[in-house]
Amino acid sequence: MKRLLLPLAALALAGCAGDPIPEVTPSMAKRTDVDPAKLAHGRELYIENCNRCHERVLPGSIDPEYWRGIIPHMARNAQLTSAEQADVLNYLIAAHLEVYHIEDD
Repeated sequence: MKRLLLPLAALALAGCAGDPIPEVTPSMAKRTDVDPAKLAHGRELYIENCNRCHERVLPGSIDPEYWRGIIPHMARNAQLTSAEQADVLNYLIAAHLEVYHIEDD
């Protein structure tokens, strides 16, 4: 648990509550090969759940590997199903790749 506190503090500091959370774009779906509806669902879940315990963080500001490590814990806290967890994670990764124009391998 202590190992999560430092990254969570970094998330809070990195957050920009006034900035918009990126909309799903066709290029996000193409980069990740994920259905746009699933990405939109992940975005919706992110907006609804991820500021209950801490400031919302811009998805593009966090590396996908970090999201992959922290989302299972956060999904448990938010009581998300495994399918919902996958949608949130896919959205966060797609948003990051979109911001940095990275091709996901």
